[in-house]
Amino acid sequence: MTGETGRFTPGAAAAVRSAIRLAGGREVCFVCTVNDAGVVQTARVAARGDISSVLALPGFANRGELLLHNHPSGHLEPSDADLAVAAKMHDDGIGFAITDNDGSRLYVVVEVPRQKEAAHLEPGDVAGALGPDGPIALKLGRYEDRPSQREMARLIAQLFTRGGVGLIEAGTGVGKSLGYLVPALRWAAESGERTVVSTNTITLQEQLTSKDLPFLKGALTDQSVRFALLKGWKNYLCLQRLEQARAQAPVLFEDDASADLGMLEDWAEKTQDGSLADLPVQPRSEVWDEVAAEGDLCTRLKCPHFEPCFVFKARREAALDVEGQLAIERRGGGEADMVDQQRLPIGAGLRDPRRGDGAAGAGHILHHHGLAEVAGHAVRDQAADDVRPAAGGEGDQDGDGARRHALGVGARADEGHGKRAGEQRAARRVHGASSWLLLRTALRPSREA
Repeated sequence: MTGETGRFTPGAAAAVRSAIRLAGGREVCFVCTVNDAGVVQTARVAARGDISSVLALPGFANRGELLLHNHPSGHLEPSDADLAVAAKMHDDGIGFAITDNDGSRLYVVVEVPRQKEAAHLEPGDVAGALGPDGPIALKLGRYEDRPSQREMARLIAQLFTRGGVGLIEAGTGVGKSLGYLVPALRWAAESGERTVVSTNTITLQEQLTSKDLPFLKGALTDQSVRFALLKGWKNYLCLQRLEQARAQAPVLFEDDASADLGMLEDWAEKTQDGSLADLPVQPRSEVWDEVAAEGDLCTRLKCPHFEPCFVFKARREAALDVEGQLAIERRGGGEADMVDQQRLPIGAGLRDPRRGDGAAGAGHILHHHGLAEVAGHAVRDQAADDVRPAAGGEGDQDGDGARRHALGVGARADEGHGKRAGEQRAARRVHGASSWLLLRTALRPSREA
């Protein structure tokens, strides 16, 4: 690959040539700034290597910059290592490029991602959709105005726009599902970003996918409504574990399991779904436990069955079906989140919501659980923040910018309007009839005053 000429300013090209010359013609890693046309304006040395490699660590460059290194051979073909680093850099909002030792040619592996225009929800409009004159009331035969539901929707809409984390308690009769589904769908239509709704029970999961979301699809006629169902790991057969169970059956099972294993092998060749629900006759629980997919045991791309894998096939299909709206998953029985683990790539829209790059498809996760489960998620979020450098300047202390904003933490949706963190410590009390919602949204870039 020859690369492009004219992608350096004279000063930047001179800085690159000089640094490489001082390094004896070896590989050098630079952090560069670029203008709107993608022309390199400045280049500073970040690391020096040998004749064939150089460190290119994620912490070298900031969002909006370009990480650049030279190939002393003059051949600008990216290696497999280059491509892997480029993918990671792009996810962090950083471009990646290769140049020659003269700084005359530039091959851009990935351009610097451009910040899309920030989306915005008007909280009052979102809440109004649930009001007496809104589309929900028009579609619903026996409509009942619920001020606490509208307040909840307003808080969530505000959180989607600002970014951060919100913890909301909502008692019986609030109408929680529509209270968070409406702002999530409005946000998807406005921003193109996806929300994953994580439930704790199959019952709630079925309610959302068979009742609430189909209803909203008919009620919100001014936008599209798309959603997909994500099942947990243990709902799917693992082809690798099935092979292992067949080979190690005498050790794994006290009784003869050949009939169950043979049935599973025959079914695996026919099923398109690979999930427990698709089995005409279910095997013994101890057999399924040995062949079910496990997130902690999965080797992902290294697995010889990765392409036909039922788990990843379902995730890929869900990513295509949803196209930036809602994905419904169940978290229960100690099973790890499909998305929260950040180890299951099911599309650009389901990355860690705390990454906050603002790119189309950036994800948000809403947990609808009991207090204990939600508290566990909140603790993990806080622990993650404690080790992550805070984004935003020193003046951004009130949470309106890139720092986490605890919107409505401890506030009950049925006890007033928009009580903020610190006004009460409801999280310390257990309200038996209440459910808790934890919404983790992508962090937003700080806004200029």
